[in-house]
Amino acid sequence: MAGAGIKLKLGLKAEVLTVRALIRHPMEVGRRHPAGGERVPAHFITRVICTLDDEVVLDADWGGGIAKDPYLSFEIAGVAPGARFALRWVDNRREQDEISALVPSA
Repeated sequence: MAGAGIKLKLGLKAEVLTVRALIRHPMEVGRRHPAGGERVPAHFITRVICTLDDEVVLDADWGGGIAKDPYLSFEIAGVAPGARFALRWVDNRREQDEISALVPSA
């Protein structure tokens, strides 16, 4: 299910959109060895792309240095209610998830 691993909150005040997203992901760097076990393979988000009405507003390259279940927060100025915001991520195993929502009224 698209967006099942992403919690997204959008808030608009005076044409400034505040984006808050919690992304459920293990973010394993590939160097951890549990006691008595084999190394846990690398599994981390490599790219996050956010769009507003199909225009890219954030394009970030991530790596293994980001913590498990990363939280992302940022603001965008000059946004009107009803615009469509979308967040998509891709990881090193080519898994991906995406969520989108309409910008609420102020």
